[in-house]
Amino acid sequence: MGTRRPFADVVLFTPLPDEQTFTYSLPEEMRDRVTTGSLVVVPFRERRLYGLVVRVRGLSPVPPDAIRPVESPVDESPALTPLQLDLARWMAREYLAPLWRCLAVMIPPGLVGQADVQLELAEEPAPRAARTTAQEQLLKVLTARGPVRGRQLDRLLPRQQWRRAAAQLARRGIVVKSPYLAPPRVRPRRIRTVRWTGGEVTEEEALHRLRSDCYHALFRLLTESDGPLDISLVYAETGCSRRHLDTLARRGLLTFEDEEVWRDPLADETFVPDTPQPLTSDQQAVWERIRPHLRRDESRAFLLHGVTGSGKTEIYLRAVAEVLRRGRQAIVLVPEISLTPQMAHRFGARFGRRIAILHSALSDGERYDSWRRARAGLVDIVLGPRSALFAPLPRLGLVVVDEEHDAGYKQAAIPRYHARETALELGRRAGVPVILGSATPDLGTYLRARRGELTLLEMPRRILGHARRLRDLQSRYHLPDTRYRPLPDGPEAARYIAPPTVHIVDMRAELKAGNRSIFSRALAAGMEEALKRDEQVILFLNRRGTATFVVCRDCGYVPRCPQCDIPLTYHEGTPRLVCHRCGHQENPPARCPECGSTRIRYFGLGTERVEQAIYRRWPDVRTLRWDLDTARNYAAHAAILHLFSTGLAHVLVGTQMIAKGLDLPRVTLVGVISADTALNLPDFRAGERTFQLLTQVAGRAGRGLRGGRVIIQTYHPAHYAIVAAAAHDYAGFAAQELAFRRDQGYPPYRRLTKLLYEDERPDRAQAAAEKLAATLRAALTAAGRSPDDVIGPAPPFFERIRGRYRWQILLRHPEPAAFLRTVALPPGWRIDVDPVDVL
Repeated sequence: MGTRRPFADVVLFTPLPDEQTFTYSLPEEMRDRVTTGSLVVVPFRERRLYGLVVRVRGLSPVPPDAIRPVESPVDESPALTPLQLDLARWMAREYLAPLWRCLAVMIPPGLVGQADVQLELAEEPAPRAARTTAQEQLLKVLTARGPVRGRQLDRLLPRQQWRRAAAQLARRGIVVKSPYLAPPRVRPRRIRTVRWTGGEVTEEEALHRLRSDCYHALFRLLTESDGPLDISLVYAETGCSRRHLDTLARRGLLTFEDEEVWRDPLADETFVPDTPQPLTSDQQAVWERIRPHLRRDESRAFLLHGVTGSGKTEIYLRAVAEVLRRGRQAIVLVPEISLTPQMAHRFGARFGRRIAILHSALSDGERYDSWRRARAGLVDIVLGPRSALFAPLPRLGLVVVDEEHDAGYKQAAIPRYHARETALELGRRAGVPVILGSATPDLGTYLRARRGELTLLEMPRRILGHARRLRDLQSRYHLPDTRYRPLPDGPEAARYIAPPTVHIVDMRAELKAGNRSIFSRALAAGMEEALKRDEQVILFLNRRGTATFVVCRDCGYVPRCPQCDIPLTYHEGTPRLVCHRCGHQENPPARCPECGSTRIRYFGLGTERVEQAIYRRWPDVRTLRWDLDTARNYAAHAAILHLFSTGLAHVLVGTQMIAKGLDLPRVTLVGVISADTALNLPDFRAGERTFQLLTQVAGRAGRGLRGGRVIIQTYHPAHYAIVAAAAHDYAGFAAQELAFRRDQGYPPYRRLTKLLYEDERPDRAQAAAEKLAATLRAALTAAGRSPDDVIGPAPPFFERIRGRYRWQILLRHPEPAAFLRTVALPPGWRIDVDPVDVL
């Protein structure tokens, strides 16, 4: 006789040959606890796995025991909303990624435990026989430690060796292998607290016959508290031990409790309250276009093209305030973690503690709690880079993508989604507005706006910061007001100013004049002048380290990475030669390993070397360096920004991190040490990247009352990207670059997909690439398209990385995902739909 029970379709978090869901029954006790979006543990063959419920079906008669049941839910609330499930399905289709990968990127790390294998010695081991060295090492570990999991063994023994040895020993009955499912690494944080329950009892009555001074300190601390206190705080404040607390507990004077607390990375931040600034006429015109669409649930996408310093952030703040007034919530994206501190302070000053941040530099616990607070509707605004887009806000009303042109919005790992395009899709599916903002919009976004697919809004003039904002900065950081005269409040408190003046220096002429310094005469004079006036300077360089490469002057030998075959970069502080691709390090050679010469020379320029040159020329100048070597986490980014913002350093030397979105009103001079780095890369976006980078870094100058100027040092002074950036001419650059892209059949006129194959042997990589290229050309021909839409195969710019040789194919197609689904792609190919580079 059949029973009637509900069923759950579950996507398993594990690689499977075919993308599919599996059906499980829901036991009676789980029917109210498991729903669409719930994270669950289920049996799968001989293992247990995590999965996500994508659909719950109604009651249906089935034979008893015909289907396996869900074992347990991981959390009492659904991990994902139906809107997020919809978005994940779109991402899987658009970017040719497994659905489980798209679901996993929306869940905080650590919530899904890892499936693993556990090894232990058999109770009755087989007779001793000849064993390999790897087998002996594995048995030694198991004998000493007992049952050991695979991930533990990965830290103790070479991965491939112990796995091969374990399989051999298991077949001989010496080792027992069993599946293991790790529990979630993250869970709510609970602290032990102490609460006074002695009522109005006097100190003498409470502490009768207790002689230690700790009891008196405890009595005063606990009776003066309005609620329970963290037990660690009690220990620190009183010097007592658990014995003293237990004594008072036995007398009925206090109780121990457990309390859940949020791990909030912004808990210790101080937000200086801010009020909306008066809008300029440009801002007012833009705001009048956006505001009506915020007052109703309507899917509408805007491109806010405003020059650096035109006040785009104030538009974001007003838009967020409008949706908050309607009881809705907002997501605000920035391209990099380094921009999160400044944006958090801007929004915290306006909205207080109603914000949360989400990014990969937080601890797993902090990300988990920020995600839970968003899911519970306890915050109104979520800030962060691309992963913040997947915050499970239940009342989403607006998505903002600041610096929408930035390549940081493209995910490098599976799923290789672009946060800008995913945000637009989220807006369409949620029926909410999306605002894309940039001073240098991506050419594809700009073309769509010109065609009417997005609403183009422009703010072509720069404004001077509001006087109240300057006073807030001065009061927050206790700065003397000696250089800046505050503007009066009222309509004149925000007015237009000219963009910074830009001077292009031809470094070829500098060499002819005998100047071999990294500072041109114009840049050196500008720095002298700015430093004398106690103003701040930014020096931009698109390289880390001390030198680009090391070379033997006698035979030309260049140390290269043994895994990636690219020149190693010298870091003087260590001193080490470092591969910035795989992290390989080695000592710099004292003698050439090829010819034995001691004539080793360091060529090129990095941030460390610029910093040293500043110290040699201006020994009293305080300098900060901001690159991936000095700022590897969120705290380091925030600390460097704080030190420079407060005026504790005169010069900031940095890489691309300093070119984006920073508002530093004390900076009056920006120097670009070399504008040519990106121009020399074999990528069709080289010109666009150079223009964007120069325009953005130039925008850091002249945001205060003193104005600013920019000095660009280059060996290609006539290149159209450099000339357009110096003239602040986005429209002129876009017209010339789009004409080139149209003629060559490149994005945004033709969609591009990069297919990459890697192998330890170059001949196998080449053979696999040539075979797939032939298959793709045949499929295009059969579909009535030109086989010339397959470009390659060929080795990419970075031909060898981590010991593996790479070959790639570029495919032009209006619907690449749909086309590639019709082609039987062999395993091992990496697919990147709409790549941001072809290197």
